Amino acid sequence: MEVVDVLEANMRNKALRVLAIEGNGKSFCSGDDLKSMGPEGVKFKPLEDGSEMPHQRMLYLIREIQKPVVALLHGFCLGAGFELALACDFRLAADDLRIGDHRASRAICILCGASWLLPRIVGFGRATEIIMTGRHLDAEEALDIGLITKVYPAPEFKAKSREYLEKIAELPTRCLGYNKAMLNFSQFNEMIPSLHHEFKLYCKNIRTKDFGEGMKSFMKKREPRFTGR
Repeated sequence: MEVVDVLEANMRNKALRVLAIEGNGKSFCSGDDLKSMGPEGVKFKPLEDGSEMPHQRMLYLIREIQKPVVALLHGFCLGAGFELALACDFRLAADDLRIGDHRASRAICILCGASWLLPRIVGFGRATEIIMTGRHLDAEEALDIGLITKVYPAPEFKAKSREYLEKIAELPTRCLGYNKAMLNFSQFNEMIPSLHHEFKLYCKNIRTKDFGEGMKSFMKKREPRFTGR
């Protein structure tokens, strides 16, 4: 899968400030290609846990890469595409978005992270209703429940999302990466280990050039000029 290749190639790319994932066509992703799966669907050997599946590898890398990852959503964002969007740090949407996971209506289970990610984004009750019913949400409802970050009119989506990406790219990238790692860690650890982890990464961050620039710019009362280093 090309997305996996790109993520693996850029895990430690110091020049990369933000990573955007978008669909090439009328939609972000309309979901699984059921016709290519055949009438019996894709089957796995009983002892395989799926951890090396391209879809699961992709989601793992999105959460592990210490860079901001932004999903640019328009049209349909369903099924496996929905799970891909959930893994991203930010989800920007055009107002023509239809998002959800309708696989249950075809007796297909979620597979790549929705059971873990969605409850943490919108809460357990809402996640249960979205996954169990398979219904699609429009952009307004998705924004209202915190599923997406921003909504823009479809004709302006490309320009507005570009502006958002440029703002993210101007931020202190390594600091954002450490914050992302802290958030990931806190999802499955108690408060005290999380505090220790925060302190460890905080100490790494104060050695970055951007930390120094942040302090200097504050003292000189000017806007910081971060380089991501």
